Amino acid sequence: MIMADDAVQKLITSFWNQVAPGYDEPANVAAPGTAAYADWREAIGSVLPGSPAEVLDVGTGTGFVARIAAELGHRVTGIDLSEGMLARARAATGAEASVAYRVGDAVAPPFPATSFDAVISRSVLWTLRKPGQAFRNWFTLLRQAGQVAVIYGLADRPPPQSAAPEQRAGLFQRTYTDETRAALTAMYLDDHGPLIELAEAAGFADVTVRPLTRLTGWENSPGSALPYALVGYRPVEPGTARG
Repeated sequence: MIMADDAVQKLITSFWNQVAPGYDEPANVAAPGTAAYADWREAIGSVLPGSPAEVLDVGTGTGFVARIAAELGHRVTGIDLSEGMLARARAATGAEASVAYRVGDAVAPPFPATSFDAVISRSVLWTLRKPGQAFRNWFTLLRQAGQVAVIYGLADRPPPQSAAPEQRAGLFQRTYTDETRAALTAMYLDDHGPLIELAEAAGFADVTVRPLTRLTGWENSPGSALPYALVGYRPVEPGTARG
C-alpha cells in the first residue's frame, strides 16, 4: 500500500503533537548550563555563518537549535507542522525566546526566495518526506553564499521487520508503519553518499560531511547515536555581489 503524501504527513504530525508535552527531557534535549549544552552550542555555531545572520530552523520542534542560534546572535525563524511542538517552543523564556516561530512544512517552507543566510535542521532528515525536494527548496530560500546545515545520523542497524499486530501497540510503531517508512527514504540512511548527491543535485557546492563526535549519544534518528553535519553552500553567481 502506498500512502498519499498528505496522509503520511498527517500521521507524522499527529505523532509529534502527542509526544510534544514530554519531549524536552534530558534524553532528547541538553539542558542549558550543562557540558552537553555547551557542546551543542559549539557544534551549531560551527555550522552556521558569522552572526548576525538570518537563520531558518526547519522542523524546529521545541526550538532547541533555534534558541541556541539566537543565543549566538542570529535572527532566527523556526518552523514546524506540529502545533504541539511549537507551543513548547513558544513557552521558552529569556533573550533566546525572541525566535519567531510559525507553522510551516520543512519540505516546502512558506517564505520567498532568498530570504535567509542559512537553513539548519537537527534530527529531522529521517522523518522528512521527499528530502530531494526539501534540498531544492532550501537552496531557493538561501541568498548567494548562504549555507545549509543538516544534522542527522546514520542507522547502525537494519530497519526492523514488520511486527505482528500484537507488537504494534506503541505510538511510534503505530505511526512509523511499513507504509509510512516507505515514504521516508532517509529514515534508515546507512551511507552519506545519497545525501551528498541530493544536496549537490539541488545546486549546493562544497558539500562536506563531518562527525560531531563530542555529541555522540545525542542523535535521535532511529538506529543512530552519532550526529553528523552536512554543510553546503549556494554559490555566488559570476558577476554578482554576495548576499
